[in-house]
Amino acid sequence: MSAVTEDDPLADLVLEHWSASTLPVGSRTSPGTAFFYNELVASTPDGEQVREWWLTADRLTRTRFGEVRLRPELVEPTGAASDELIGPDFEQMWARRSGVAVTRTSFLHEHAARKGWSWATTQITDGAAAKAEHVRAVDAQPRGAYALGHVTRELGEPGEARPLAIATSTIARDPDGVVRWRGTLPAGFAGGPVFTADQRGAREFVLRCLGLLASADRNPTVLTFDTIHALIKNLVQPKRTFFRRR
Repeated sequence: MSAVTEDDPLADLVLEHWSASTLPVGSRTSPGTAFFYNELVASTPDGEQVREWWLTADRLTRTRFGEVRLRPELVEPTGAASDELIGPDFEQMWARRSGVAVTRTSFLHEHAARKGWSWATTQITDGAAAKAEHVRAVDAQPRGAYALGHVTRELGEPGEARPLAIATSTIARDPDGVVRWRGTLPAGFAGGPVFTADQRGAREFVLRCLGLLASADRNPTVLTFDTIHALIKNLVQPKRTFFRRR
């Protein structure tokens, strides 16, 4: 089983930068994690233009009613939100490709505005997301990896019902070309982001989000950002119109 790590400086950095990017989703019998990602659209003298997306595993979106836990520390002002958001027509909100599901975050912000509060989340940015060349660089040689996910406490156990945890293991590309997390994960990690660290220099590392976990089964697939980018590009690119010549 993958270790839930404590004394690891890279794990500390993952938590420092991205612990506020995730939300618990799904029911107790099918728990998972979703995270915020912002796509850089353009850089102008007035600032950066971005589109914000919500990403998770396809399998977690195949339900009419979506259950989203509202983490108290990600709500402003504190205590202004209920514990949970139930989203109707949840299955219809998502676009999907090769196990990835994405949707715009407008419904989350609209819900908060109606209730008189706002989100205090961070996002995984384009700069932190793996590019195609980073994905291609993952080969059969195992490399260290970190995953964020919201685990499920037993009923009656004290504390937050879906606390955030970080797990560490290795990833590698299998003979079929699939990038896999090596080992198992606690329930609730499906859909959670996966990070790797590339060494740059003797003592410097660059952390990147490689993608997300397709499941929390043994040796789950890591759905990489090249797939995520392709799905988003297909959603936002102008649709071609064809005219029949008379």
